[in-house]
Amino acid sequence: MNIQLTKMELIEMLLNTRKTSVLKKVKAVLEEDLDQLTAEDYQIIDARRNRHLSGESKSFSWEDAKQSILKL
Repeated sequence: MNIQLTKMELIEMLLNTRKTSVLKKVKAVLEEDLDQLTAEDYQIIDARRNRHLSGESKSFSWEDAKQSILKL
């Protein structure tokens, strides 16, 4: 199965549908797929947040982060 071809077929089908019920169902399925964080993921996020709030980790402004990324 060619995943890129499948995606293109789905995009075409979505563009051609006139049924809002179909669009709502597809949207619901895709949104479910986005929420894939595990309990371990949440523990890591909480630990990092706590380190940030306590001042243990360094933080950057958006401009600093953007400049750092653009240098890569």
